[in-house]
Amino acid sequence: MRERVRAVAAELGFEPHAVARALATGRISANRRERVEILIVDPDPDALSVKPFYARVVTGALRAVGDRDISLEVRRVDSPPVSDADPPFGRLLINISGDAGAAYARRGRAVSLGRSAPGVAFVAPDNDGGGYQAALHLVTTGRQRIGAVFGPPTPCAQERKAGFLRVMGGAARAVVSVDGDFTRARAYTATKELLARDPGLDAVFAACDVTAMGVLQALREAGRRVPHDVAVVGFDGSALAEAADLSSVYMPVEDEAASALHHLFDPGLPAPGRLPTTLTVRGSS
Repeated sequence: MRERVRAVAAELGFEPHAVARALATGRISANRRERVEILIVDPDPDALSVKPFYARVVTGALRAVGDRDISLEVRRVDSPPVSDADPPFGRLLINISGDAGAAYARRGRAVSLGRSAPGVAFVAPDNDGGGYQAALHLVTTGRQRIGAVFGPPTPCAQERKAGFLRVMGGAARAVVSVDGDFTRARAYTATKELLARDPGLDAVFAACDVTAMGVLQALREAGRRVPHDVAVVGFDGSALAEAADLSSVYMPVEDEAASALHHLFDPGLPAPGRLPTTLTVRGSS
């Protein structure tokens, strides 16, 4: 069997990766420190400072790295790079889907946060279920004229939107909605658009907590009291939600990132898949 494995390896041109072997035993080569890259596609140059999600990802990744002699790099780009001159040991992909995600998976070890492309391992929260919980909460607490500031055309954002609209369709309610980009500035203008289209709006779902901050600002400037006049529910369950007393769908970002890195270190582990989300009701709704 040993000779057959060697023969097949020679035929395929396979070369053993010393670091991968060392990871399996917890021993990393002393003469080369391997890298794991967190590759973030986000056109906002201030994304790492204004979006708590990314800090939570890094926290979870650091937990997974532990005392392994591995460096963790964070790289934000406007669009997926086409060249790969110095590939790391593995990559954690964020906001990278379609052909770009598949290309990175072909180049080496890669796990995506959120669905990426067929064949690319991923870990993600139950976005659809979280959107469903948010909508159900607003409907069952008696809100009648509900608006939404959804996210960009990424798999995670689209899943949240689908879960939310699933309840709205069943409740036979028309939803006034705008697609946003997970930034406070866009959510602020989007909320003004919603109020112009339906001045009697009594609830708004924000597809992330950063978006919710823009919603709250626009409502405050319009003289609409939260939650008396308008209920607001966000999505993330970040420190922003706690500080703003915002009802929000909590997703275990740190656990997602740690699970993704464990899979990078040992691809033989079962695919991470989905982690549960839970609505935390606070003063905003």
